Amino acid sequence: MASTGSWTALAATLRNLSQLLPGQSDPSGEADLYYRRACLAAGEERYDVALVFCAKAVEVAPRHLPARLLIARIHDRGLHDLEAAVAAYKKVIALAGYDGGNAQCAAARESLDLLVARETETTEAEAVAEVPVSG
Repeated sequence: MASTGSWTALAATLRNLSQLLPGQSDPSGEADLYYRRACLAAGEERYDVALVFCAKAVEVAPRHLPARLLIARIHDRGLHDLEAAVAAYKKVIALAGYDGGNAQCAAARESLDLLVARETETTEAEAVAEVPVSG
């Protein structure tokens, strides 16, 4: 008959082994899977589905920058939701530690700059169109 100490040791060993299972010890692999599915959905312009997969990737690995950048791009280019896009781009930049050498950070900065420039042009064009012509 096994003693209580050996059962405790066995339980501890099983807990340690369970941490080595895929998905348990490497959440980035699971996040990458969700991210790839999100990319496929976004490519098919199924933005709602892509956002669900991105949310899953971020839930598993909160610092998964590719998924966060995809969220920003979906809001920017797919859904044309300016406020959500700006917030998402800023989140990527912040999580990357404002490191311009980080590919996702650099891409987010560039996209944010383009978005702001595009909005500035639109706002200026609308302002010019509203000026009454005197004659």
